[in-house]
Amino acid sequence: MSFGYQVLGFGAFPNRVVGPDFTVTLSSNVNNYNLATDLTNNGSNYGAGNWDGTSAITVVLNIDAGVTVYSANTSTPSLVVDLATSDSVLTINNSGNVVGKGGAGAAGDLSNGATGGDGGHAMSMQDVTVTINNLSGAKIQGGGGGGGAGGGVRDSGSSVDSEGVCQDGSNIAGGNGGAGAAASSATSAAGSGVAGSGNGNGGNGGDFGAAGLNGTNATGSGCKVNNGSGGTGGAAGKAIRAVSGVSQTLNNSGTVAGATS
Repeated sequence: MSFGYQVLGFGAFPNRVVGPDFTVTLSSNVNNYNLATDLTNNGSNYGAGNWDGTSAITVVLNIDAGVTVYSANTSTPSLVVDLATSDSVLTINNSGNVVGKGGAGAAGDLSNGATGGDGGHAMSMQDVTVTINNLSGAKIQGGGGGGGAGGGVRDSGSSVDSEGVCQDGSNIAGGNGGAGAAASSATSAAGSGVAGSGNGNGGNGGDFGAAGLNGTNATGSGCKVNNGSGGTGGAAGKAIRAVSGVSQTLNNSGTVAGATS
């Protein structure tokens, strides 16, 4: 089994370079694709037998046009690469879409607004030398952060009665934050926060690769009103997260939304 060595030929084929150990093509939609797991379990389908999980290898990963690599949760990037050593060399030719999941909008209540959910990463790289060719029409997009909830208000409109007693007012939950882009599907747009009346507005969800917006503070009035503060918007998911041991080159002719390191 070859694991990435270049072989110098002699005679009729001098200086011939051996091709990649594995060539993988994704031709249909995939949820949470892990390259190392695929090569360990199914490497014999791609050229050089199952990978041992430790040796340096050379890999070409093709993502066909119309294919979407996505994630069902924000904690797991849509496409995960960990090839054990930076001596492993990977080329990704992306003609499709790799999209992180969007963060949830925060739900409003009667106190300070909650923080919106963080968006998920599209790609995660570790221990690899990688060239990513994002071709025309292709997309690599982090999930948008969820919007923060608006601040709730207690005893809004409370007033002093004829006997000088401060009477209770209304309790109103803060507005919900909007979901980040790709929260419900890989193509879903960012959601809008819910507007309030005396209570705080929920923040809008972030676009692909963008943070969610903060909720606003409640603005109720009254003799014993208690206004809550707006919650913070969730962080943006990255287009490409580099964990450690990564040497990366990005050639982009398509769309990249979010940080790339």
